[in-house]
Amino acid sequence: MAKVAVSLALLAYLLSTTDLGALNRRVRTGDVLLMGGALALYTLTLTLATWRWRLLLRAQGYQATMGHLSASYLVATFFNNFLPSNVGGDVIRVRDGSRLTGSTTASLAVVAIDRILGLGALYLLAAAAYVLGGDTVKGLVGALPALLLLGIVFAVMAYVYFTPGIARRLMALSRLDAFPWIRRRFEVAQGAVHVFREQVAAVWIAFAASVALQALVVCYYYEVAHSLRIPLPLSACFLVVPLCTLVQTVPVSFNGWGIRESVFIVYFRQLGLSRDSALAFSLVGAGLIVILSLSGAVVWSSRGAADDSAPPP
Repeated sequence: MAKVAVSLALLAYLLSTTDLGALNRRVRTGDVLLMGGALALYTLTLTLATWRWRLLLRAQGYQATMGHLSASYLVATFFNNFLPSNVGGDVIRVRDGSRLTGSTTASLAVVAIDRILGLGALYLLAAAAYVLGGDTVKGLVGALPALLLLGIVFAVMAYVYFTPGIARRLMALSRLDAFPWIRRRFEVAQGAVHVFREQVAAVWIAFAASVALQALVVCYYYEVAHSLRIPLPLSACFLVVPLCTLVQTVPVSFNGWGIRESVFIVYFRQLGLSRDSALAFSLVGAGLIVILSLSGAVVWSSRGAADDSAPPP
């Protein structure tokens, strides 16, 4: 409830300090065809994300059909948008994946690597946009400190991943290995990570897919901006959207609502764009995704007893 309260408070403040008439006109006069094109782009991202998940499962030795994983991903997308958690959908994927792996921990390791690759791709796009975007992009206040801080976080994660034995030493130092239940699950997770270290090509392909996927998400938002007749530069879009997505993963609001709009307003104002355009951009962009995710509710409600068994390879 605290997250919902934070989101409602932020949205109420932002709406109360924005020209609602201008916001309404901008949304009502939006180009419906361009919004349809944006939705088509986002649908493509869901397909690519499902394929990446399948690739990581196959690297671990598990086979699954695109149809089964696509259904699971749609349900996960629905839960991501309608549960007060940024990882609600991951719980669905872990549960469905465990029917293939026979282990919740192994499935969690796959989904965790999948999520980390996606966040790493977001950071790469943002960093590249900052370096190549010119003075306008480099002049955005707060972008460089955010990139430096996130760079440290990802560097530490990469060091732990690529250096065998680090995680085990951390377990020993924290004395968590004294608990048999934790130790058993740690060994399963370590086994999955070890397989990924051996399947280097598959991991790099999955990362390349993550970069392509996140680039499509940026293009989706760029198409939304065009549909609303907002002159948002593409170079700025490639920095602002990934940074905002990374910031809203911090679990202080209901799925980023309020936080996302606040960040967009800050950067839009620096780009010389109006407050109402930032709110329209954020609300329409996120709203279309929420509408698309409702297909996951249909899949969820139609699941029967047959879904309780693992799919055929």
